[in-house]
This record gives sequence, C-alpha cells and structure tokens, in this order.
Amino acid sequence: MGSLSLGAALGTLAAVTKHELILVVTGGIFVAETLSVVLQVGSYKLRGKRIFRMAPMHHHFEQIGCPSPR
Repeated sequence: MGSLSLGAALGTLAAVTKHELILVVTGGIFVAETLSVVLQVGSYKLRGKRIFRMAPMHHHFEQIGCPSPR
C-alpha cells in the first residue's frame, strides 16, 4: 500500500466520523518524525554537528533509554 492512499483513507475516515482532531494529532507524529530527519541532515551538513543521537527521532529516544512502547 502506498503512503498516499493510506493518508487519503485516514483523512476520509476522520472526516466521515467527525474526528478531524485525532487525524491532526496522529499526522503530527509523522510530521515530527520527518522533520527530525530533515533537521538532522541539515544540521550535519551546515554545522558538522548532530542534533539527535540518531534520526528519526524515535531511534534517538531508544538510544537514551526510553523504550518504543512508551
């Protein structure tokens, strides 16, 4: 399944069930993960330093001792 069709299905489901706020929260997680990679690459190319120990952000949290289910 492609991400575009999955996103469209989630958006349609949220609109039909009148739960648009949940879609914003859930989608925000994916946006934060993507932004963490963009920031990490940009920071490393410009300054030579990393912001996170590892990108995407959830791997950074795993490395500092916070397990995935949290």
